[in-house]
This record gives sequence, C-alpha cells and structure tokens, in this order.
Amino acid sequence: MQIVFWFSFCLIFFVYFVYPLSVLFMAKVSGKKTLKESITPPLSLVIPIHNEEKVIRDRIENALVLAYPRDKLEIIFALDGCTDKTKDIISSYNDLRIRVIDYKERAGKVATLNKTVPQAKGEIIVFSDANTIHTLDTLEKLARNFADPQVGCVCGKLNYTDTQSTLVSKGENLYWRYEHFIKKQESRLGKLLITNGSIQAVRKEFYPYPDPEIADDLSIPILIRAKGYKVLYEPKANVYEVATQSIKEEFSQKVRIVSQGFKATIKLWNTLFQLGAFGAFQFFVHKLLRWMIFLFLILILIANAFLTEIPFYRHTLTIQAIFYLFALIGFFLRKKSKIRIFYIPFYFCLVNVASMVALYRFFTNGETRMWEKAHTTRNRT
Repeated sequence: MQIVFWFSFCLIFFVYFVYPLSVLFMAKVSGKKTLKESITPPLSLVIPIHNEEKVIRDRIENALVLAYPRDKLEIIFALDGCTDKTKDIISSYNDLRIRVIDYKERAGKVATLNKTVPQAKGEIIVFSDANTIHTLDTLEKLARNFADPQVGCVCGKLNYTDTQSTLVSKGENLYWRYEHFIKKQESRLGKLLITNGSIQAVRKEFYPYPDPEIADDLSIPILIRAKGYKVLYEPKANVYEVATQSIKEEFSQKVRIVSQGFKATIKLWNTLFQLGAFGAFQFFVHKLLRWMIFLFLILILIANAFLTEIPFYRHTLTIQAIFYLFALIGFFLRKKSKIRIFYIPFYFCLVNVASMVALYRFFTNGETRMWEKAHTTRNRT
C-alpha cells in the first residue's frame, strides 16, 4: 500500500510540476527563436456557427474592424444547421469580405470546418468561435509567424473576462494561466502540443482534415506536427471570451473535451509515434495522464486508508480530508466566495470528476462531436 501511495503521489506531482519545469529547461537549452516578419498573406477567418443569434452581431462587428488589409481578408461564417435568425442577421451586413456558407444539416464543428476549408480563398486559415472577440491586431500577430516556411500552425492567446464572478470562473482563469506557461515553453521548441479552437491558424495547404469525432484543437496540431512542421504559440495574438460562470456549463464542457481526448488517443495512436519520442512523451504526460489523474487520487485515498496505523499516514489522510472538505465548501459557496483556499480545491475536483465521467462516456461511446451555443460576449477591441 505504501508503494501504491507513493507511486500515485509521485505521478501526480510529476504531471503538474515536473513536466512544466522539464519543458522549461529544454526550452532554455535548445529553444530557438522563430522567424517573424510583418507579412499579410491572403487570409480567411472561418467561424463555424450553430444558432448564435444572441452573440453574432458582436462577432461580426468585431471582425469587420480588425486591422488587416481589406483586399486580403475574407470572413466566412459557416452555418452548421442553424434554425434561428443567425443567417438573417449576418446577411444584413453589406460588406464584400463577408461570406455565408449555409449547411442545412448539423454535422458538428470539425465536420463543418472540413467542408469549409476547400472553399476558403486565403493561404492562411484562421479558425475562431462565435463568442470570441479579437483585439485589433490579432490577425497580424498570427500572420507574422508564417514568414517561416516550416510553420504549419499557430495558436493565439485566449483571455477570459468576468473571471472574478464565481469560483468556476476563477478556477477556469487559473487553469488557463497555467496552460499559457506550458504553451510558451513548448512553442520555443516549435512543438506546441495542443492549440485552442477559438484562435488557431493553419496554412491551407497543410490543413489535415481531421476526424470529426476529435476536437480540432487537439487533432490539427498533432497531425501537422506529424508531417514535420512547427506548431507555435503567439501570446501577442489575443482574443477574449467570457469565463464560464455556470458549474453545469463548465462540467459539461470538460466532459466533452476529455471524452474527445480519449477518442483521439485511440484514433491518433499511430500518428502520436510519428511525433518522435518527445512528442509521444508530451501527449502521454501533458494530456493522457492528466485526464487519468482521478484514478491516482482514488488510489492514494484507498492506500492511505489502509496505512493509518502509521502516524505519518494518519496525517496525510487528514490533509486529504481537509482538501476535499474545502472543495465541498467551495461547491456550496461557488457563487459567493473568492477565497483561493476554496476555489482551487473545488475546481481541481470539478475537473477530475468530469474526467471520470468522460472516461465512462468514452466506453459507452457517447456523442462528442457537437458543441453547445456560445455564452454572451463583451466587445474587446
């Protein structure tokens, strides 16, 4: 039981602390600066949409004021089985840069992207979401990375607004700050593992047409890296979204993302080994093991319960009990408390319970390709 306890503890510690530090070390030792030049190649901003009449005006108006040459930018709204007034609202804007591609049957985000990319005119395709607001220079900051012909995909920085309203939003914001740190180090190696679907750009010729069952921000960078091209993180290409305020919304989102991740592990198994030893290590530690942390948390708790005759383990069991008690308090105070000692345990447990549900959904073959409507945005230009 002591072996089980310490193996599980060390693995969790390795995933959350040793891995980021090891990537930081590698980036300092062998990281290289990427060629960046002020270029403006023909660019297509592709926004897949399903019933977004409440937020689509903000999205359109934001896209129309972006600082990119008018004659080199097209804005494609790819409607995935919309049944509301989204199409009518978009059509009311008289701007030659706007294109509407209306797919009558809903197929899911990735399937919609796969059908839309061949129709895009740009050399660079930038994918975004209906609830995402770009800063004025976002497209320019993304485009400059493609001055390097070895760059196949670039991810921008997602920032959250309204991060102090609830424990859910505070936890989500803390998680993304942690992820930004890891992304920066992976990017210095030219080996960013996971992008973000609300702000990622690819060379059209390298677009890999991923399986619709796998999230685009997971499959696209892996498939492009497998072909030998760089995948980078551009922290100065900023976009904004309202942080999730609802525990139900955040939980459902996490379950869907991790379910797709488990599917990706199976469907991209051979591709993962084409990433080389470091790439396979990245995926195994940064994603797969992190999705499985809940198993090791359970093992630690069970092993600890069998070791209470030893004073040290009585203390570790007490620490675990306090941690989960704080998480429970955080759950009941999620709309009121702003105390970190509550929201960190609460969000940590929320994410791991979602991973547990996701594993069950994976084995029961639950649907994961559809996305829900975006929540309200605030214009940040």
